[in-house]
Amino acid sequence: MKNIKILIFIFFPIHMIAQNNSGDVKKSLRFNIGTEYRITPIYNVDSDFSDVTSFTNVDFQNSGLALIASLECRLTNRFYLGYGNGFRYDLVISPMPLGNNRLNVGTADYKLIVEHHFYVGYEFKVFRNNEFFVNFGISLMNRNTDFSVKEVFDVGEGFSINNFTYGTNKLSVGYSTKRANFYLGMYFTRQTPFFDQTTFFMVPHIGLSYKL
Repeated sequence: MKNIKILIFIFFPIHMIAQNNSGDVKKSLRFNIGTEYRITPIYNVDSDFSDVTSFTNVDFQNSGLALIASLECRLTNRFYLGYGNGFRYDLVISPMPLGNNRLNVGTADYKLIVEHHFYVGYEFKVFRNNEFFVNFGISLMNRNTDFSVKEVFDVGEGFSINNFTYGTNKLSVGYSTKRANFYLGMYFTRQTPFFDQTTFFMVPHIGLSYKL
């Protein structure tokens, strides 16, 4: 909810700017598709991991390559809004030996993990067809990571449903040519399912996308 309020606070004045400049700026849509590589997450290794974290590899799950398709709407000569949909086939749960334990998840499980990215961007003109740009927004990460956990009791057994979803802020800076975008940045948040308490969790990223 806090992240949504921040975006509303950012988007509303930009929308007003767009209205004031509607006579000078022709609104346009731009579609991008590309890849983004996430580097090993940065966090305090002394933090208390949650019980659900024992079922996965935090570093492995949150790093690696993702495919991202995005749609951007230009509001002024410099401001634009964007939405990106990310996909990656990645680890959900790590392999664990089967046995008569209380928490039994069996073999490793991989899934198509989905992401949603909402952002606002600003371009700085440096050459005739090239710009520097800054994007800031929120990202909904690790969607479709639901998994069931078998719980064995003295009088029977049951299952519980867990997941590794979380929301994060995303900041990216980059260089844009006529046909492509090159960028780097950071995902950062204090709320994830991996820890019992709030702690900084950051994921550096670099990306390349093509304008279609």
